[in-house]
Amino acid sequence: MKRINKFLLPALVIFSMMLVFSCDLEVANINPNDPTEVPANVLLPYTQESLARLMAGTGQVMSGIFMQYYEGIDNHPRQVQIYILNEALYVDWDWNDYYDGPMINLQKMIDVSIQDSAHYYTGIGKILMALCLGNMTSLWGDIPASQALNGSLNRSPVFDSQESIYEKIQLMLDEGIQSLEKTNYGIEPAADDLIFKGNIEKWKSTANALKARYYLHLTKRTGDLSYNPAEKALESAEKAFISSNDDMEFIYGYSAAEYNPFYSFARLKYIIPNNSFTSKMSALNDPRRNFLYKKKFGVATIEDSYFTSPNSPVHLMTYHELKFIEAEARLRINENDPEAQVALQEAVRASIVKISSGTLDTTIVNNYVNANAVLTGTFDAKLQTLISQKYYAMFATIESWTDFRRTGYPVLTPNDGGDHNQNPGGAIPRRFAYPQNERLYNTNFPTYLPNLQDKIWLDLD
Repeated sequence: MKRINKFLLPALVIFSMMLVFSCDLEVANINPNDPTEVPANVLLPYTQESLARLMAGTGQVMSGIFMQYYEGIDNHPRQVQIYILNEALYVDWDWNDYYDGPMINLQKMIDVSIQDSAHYYTGIGKILMALCLGNMTSLWGDIPASQALNGSLNRSPVFDSQESIYEKIQLMLDEGIQSLEKTNYGIEPAADDLIFKGNIEKWKSTANALKARYYLHLTKRTGDLSYNPAEKALESAEKAFISSNDDMEFIYGYSAAEYNPFYSFARLKYIIPNNSFTSKMSALNDPRRNFLYKKKFGVATIEDSYFTSPNSPVHLMTYHELKFIEAEARLRINENDPEAQVALQEAVRASIVKISSGTLDTTIVNNYVNANAVLTGTFDAKLQTLISQKYYAMFATIESWTDFRRTGYPVLTPNDGGDHNQNPGGAIPRRFAYPQNERLYNTNFPTYLPNLQDKIWLDLD
């Protein structure tokens, strides 16, 4: 017995010590470099850059080929040129990059900022999330939203209707403004805000500008809505940007490793300027053409232009777009409103000055505006003038494609070779294809697989 106790006591002591130390080790083994909760000021710059990268990248290149800004001559853009969208490549990448990139991280930023009463981050997060949803629904129509961003908790989120997505966008923008108007108790954005450096007034102005954009998207649905989207767009526009100094844009070039993704498409010569676009600009003697593309020995190139240098900005929302929105809203409310032309001319002028970095003589700018931004004739004639001028100003964005689908302007001739099973009839596509992975693995994927000519809700007649 003594012999047993002689060995048992030390064993019990050692075992007890192991229990104590194991509890301490559980705490000590938490990896400080793998945090379970990331601060809002760490998430913000990443979400802004990843969103800008998506808005400058494949989505706008594909829609830009549809809208004949570019001609696809190599790699996947060559397929897009004949309206073939590979479900497993660009559309799949863009879709996943939105959900896995800015959107999931914006949701994390919103959640942690609400917990910390950092209301400014909550507001900015909701504004950026609304922009993500606006981009995605413009490209695909119905998308997962209400059940999205839950990771492994829900691998098959339902597809929300585009109508409900637009309602959600407006709600998120309103909530974003409300958060920005609260007293902020947590950390405040500063240098981590790569867009506005923590200027909260500019964020509120941006939210109203985006509200105007997304209201105007719905002009084709006016008869089915409980409000007039043109009136709503004008109300929001009047609370938004007052000059190009307010523009929401992302500037690349913080380091050699960070460059505008559109630069890669141009440098690799996957795309060149479309002859239809360059011919239109040349016929108008548009002073922006030398800043958007160059011609060497009669061959146009998009490389090293305003939008395609490594340090080029990405326009997320601009004053000149806002003035086009105001002009169209006024025209739709009262086609004889003289302020519609005033807004249109300011939009064109602001676009030229911005793209040229203010280097053009004022006489050149005024001559172009007076010759090409005058509203005359019928409502349709005025609308065509307005949207055609907006088309030139919205180069390198997806907004012209939405304008084309809801107004029919500018008038474009479809590319050759576009009539096939994915795009029956060969007309300019009305939507993106859904990604292959979503179709194969989401059990809530729509039973009908739309082709590229199936109209999304905002485009329905």
